[in-house]
Order: sequence, then structure tokens, then C-alpha cells
Amino acid sequence: MSCICDFCSDPNVSWQYPARSFVAYVLDGIAGESVGAWAACDVCHDLIEKDDRSGLAAHSIDSLIRVHPEFQLAREELSREMERLHGSFLGSRRGEPINLIAQFRA
Repeated sequence: MSCICDFCSDPNVSWQYPARSFVAYVLDGIAGESVGAWAACDVCHDLIEKDDRSGLAAHSIDSLIRVHPEFQLAREELSREMERLHGSFLGSRRGEPINLIAQFRA
């Protein structure tokens, strides 16, 4: 099973953050749900542990715009929404992060 960082889409995931499920967005009457734990790369993990929410959102948006440069025009709005989504995640977080690399080696 392959996994990507739920924050920036990096394919090198090292961490898992237990979380309860929550409604992530509602758009035109359609709801999207975040279900369970979130995966994180080392960069996002460090930002989360430092409680650098604006840095986490900026890193996530930078990663998104590298893949979709056309989104640059909506950067400010995307940043606000990313910070809102990450805030919802942080409010739903349950427990300490799990180091998947260490767990795999054990």
C-alpha cells in the first residue's frame, strides 16, 4: 500500500497522527469527510510539532502550486482554506504521533 502526506502530498511518509473523523468541507451541499488518522512527512511533522500552523499551510500550498501552477492566482484563498482544514485536523487529533519508520523496524 502506498501512502502520501495528507498535508503536502510528499510520497515519503514517516508519521501517522491519530485523529477522529470529521467533516472536512461542504461545497454546494456536498460534504467531504476526513476519516481517521492523517499521514505526515518529516517536514510536515516538524511543523506540526512546532505548532507552526502558518508554516504548515504555506508548505502545503507551495507543494500544491508546484504541481498545479495555475492555482497561484487563488493562493490567498487556498491558504485560508488550508489553515481552516488543518485547524479542523488539529482539533480532531487524538494522541501522540506514531513514527512509522521506527514501528516498522521494531
